[in-house]
Amino acid sequence: MRHLADSFFDSAFGHTADGRALFMPFGLLGGRYLIDARQQIMLRRGLRWLMPLAMLPIMALLPLFIRPIRNAYAMPLFALVAGSFLLFTLVFWLWVRHVSRGLDRIDAQADDLPMVVDPHAAIVRRLIDRFRPPRTPSPPESFGVLAGFACQLLVRARAQRSGMAAPLIEVATVDGRLRYFGDALNGLVAEDGDSLLVHAGNGLPVAALAPIFTEMTNASVGDGAEYAGFIALLQRHWSSTALLLRGHGVAIDDWPALLARASRQWALDEGDASPRPTLLFMRAAIAMSKIDPAEILVPDDEPEPARR
Repeated sequence: MRHLADSFFDSAFGHTADGRALFMPFGLLGGRYLIDARQQIMLRRGLRWLMPLAMLPIMALLPLFIRPIRNAYAMPLFALVAGSFLLFTLVFWLWVRHVSRGLDRIDAQADDLPMVVDPHAAIVRRLIDRFRPPRTPSPPESFGVLAGFACQLLVRARAQRSGMAAPLIEVATVDGRLRYFGDALNGLVAEDGDSLLVHAGNGLPVAALAPIFTEMTNASVGDGAEYAGFIALLQRHWSSTALLLRGHGVAIDDWPALLARASRQWALDEGDASPRPTLLFMRAAIAMSKIDPAEILVPDDEPEPARR
């Protein structure tokens, strides 16, 4: 039932090519409206109220699979199915008409359809299902450690493709561990137009992360319990998550953004439009973007930039 409800909710939303959220109540055939995080949460709540009404036609169909009932009440049941479907359609249309007032509608021609088709929506939902409590106490932090580490692997992979050394500064701690820093890494995490912050944030400015960058940089060369917890969390989930993404044919270039989107979508599902989920995610991502890959269990088929 949860998967059916999630599919019903997700079918009403999409993204533009530049990542802005869309409300698409009638899929690709109807109007499309630009929305922010708070509006998406409110719309999802409305859809939850409509979910029982959407289930009526399905519930009315079930007795038709029982032969004695079908033989005795076929016509009334068919009438009930048709009537409940028409009722849901009418109520849904009226609700859409009401909630779409004031929303910024955009027009898309037939050749613009790929802009709003999300090829990774199912994978994002799969990731969310994997990290629901109690499997992990804090999904934003779980997604954060994975996304931050993926950013470093992407920097290494891009350098390998170009035949150059990765633009990372290697720093050894007092106990011999290695940590990695660099502008290219910071760009993927928070500064570029396609950074983790863009995909996971709800308008949070980069300046708000300055204290977190300082704190996590210091923690990365220390021996604090929080940083050790992030490492353990990444070690626990990296291998299975990497194999999942690779098994679905997702290029490593898309891993950071997908994990950031999963964190943001989880927050929307929970009805939390506050900055807290984003801050938790970014804190963990910044921390694990600096980790030495040798400390993390990686699959045997991981590309060379991920292995020491």
